[in-house]
Amino acid sequence: MIASTYPNKIILTPDDLEPLVPGHKIVGVFNPAAIRHNEDIILLVRVAEAPLQNGNDHLVAPRASLEDGKTCWQLDPFGPADADGRDPRTLHLPDGKIRLRHISHFRLVRLNSDGSKIREVRILKGLLPREPWEEYGIEDPRTVRIDDTFYITYVAISQQMGIATALMTTPDFQSFERHGIIFPTENKDVVLLPAKWNNKYVAYHRPVSRGSIDMPSIWTSQSPDGIYWGRHGNLISPRPGAWDSLKVGAGPPPVSIPQGWLMIYHGVSPATAQSPVGHYCAGALLLDPENPFKIIARSSKPLISPTQPYELHGYTPGVVFPTGILFDEDQELITLFTGGADEIVASISIPLQHVLEHLGFN
Repeated sequence: MIASTYPNKIILTPDDLEPLVPGHKIVGVFNPAAIRHNEDIILLVRVAEAPLQNGNDHLVAPRASLEDGKTCWQLDPFGPADADGRDPRTLHLPDGKIRLRHISHFRLVRLNSDGSKIREVRILKGLLPREPWEEYGIEDPRTVRIDDTFYITYVAISQQMGIATALMTTPDFQSFERHGIIFPTENKDVVLLPAKWNNKYVAYHRPVSRGSIDMPSIWTSQSPDGIYWGRHGNLISPRPGAWDSLKVGAGPPPVSIPQGWLMIYHGVSPATAQSPVGHYCAGALLLDPENPFKIIARSSKPLISPTQPYELHGYTPGVVFPTGILFDEDQELITLFTGGADEIVASISIPLQHVLEHLGFN
């Protein structure tokens, strides 16, 4: 397992930051977007906070709203008869719905050019939940640059829109423009190809059906403007009996390497006592450089697996979840930025040659 062979480094933990909301505790700092900007590395980090007074005898669920241009925070109370609070992450309501016991926002983390030092951590108004479709939080950003614009896809959660994917753009990581929901519920793990193909934007997304005909798979889609999407197709699906047998989803956006487009994706196998939500590993796809819908190679086994203590133990045990990627052409080195156990941010450095060997290129 490559993750146990190559350098792993913790970048941020919940103890490194102060909660945004008084009376909250940070329960996770994880699943960062990553991109280079002005010779530094920008991470957009998901920060999950939960109310301290959230025991079994006092159940509350946080919610955000915009009042007079400012994000405000509310706590919706639930009595023991109104919600099942045995799950530390969610409240299960009598009507079958759930509420999150935490709420997430993004913080901007600026690293130096080699990622060895944190230059700053910033709380920006544009990276807080503010729209009705974001009332239960914003999660798991991914970032690409196309021309002179940075595109940020992210999960937005609300009562009316459910779990959906929204889009914001920025020219400079100081001001952010929201473009609303681009993939409706339930759809997440949306990443954009960092270049247009046939003058179209390309997305990889993961819709989830309540039916049992299909399984959570990576789909493709095309758009003339990055907002309105169509021409959907299947890229890959789970494989029975394999390490990615339960569901698959995009990790970071694809990155261009000499051999084509390299996509790191996550795969999940069934839950165990050690991995109660499933065993989350990551593999690789190599896509044709001229056709981002054509697969050249796919991992037959995990590229990285949860092996570090901070991946095996934490808020959600047994999870390594890459969401950011950088490729150093001079050193031929892939750096993945990951979430570990839904609790910390880490990086993993892998020589490109070893990724190619993993995919069967000798």
